[in-house]
Amino acid sequence: MIALQPADLASIRIAAETSYPNECCGLLVGRREGDEFVVTRVVPATNVVRERARDRFEIDPKVRVDTERALRGTAEQVIGHYHSHPDHPAEPSATDASMVYEPGLIWVIAGVAQGKVAAVRAWRFDGGAFAEIMIAAS
Repeated sequence: MIALQPADLASIRIAAETSYPNECCGLLVGRREGDEFVVTRVVPATNVVRERARDRFEIDPKVRVDTERALRGTAEQVIGHYHSHPDHPAEPSATDASMVYEPGLIWVIAGVAQGKVAAVRAWRFDGGAFAEIMIAAS
């Protein structure tokens, strides 16, 4: 399960709708408590993909490095990321599966239909495949 504050979930939805028809992206910061991931904040990032931004994303590396640096010595860490799927479902694509470099991270995906978020779902890459995990409002 992943616990997301309503304001953070709203931020993801707004970013997804504002970025449409391109993909938005950002980091999920928080902590792991047993089998539960607790998001304490979302960190928006620029999608640095230019030519295929409608169906690809890459979080600005500077945002990742700056975030990791700021988290040193704290109880928080990057526990995942979010991105949107313009005019596609809120589920991992084949491209997403090919981009798993850190299997322990949570993937929150906002499916956007004609500029409006239709669904937000969370996934974890486990055992070579994505498995959906529940999102709980905290």
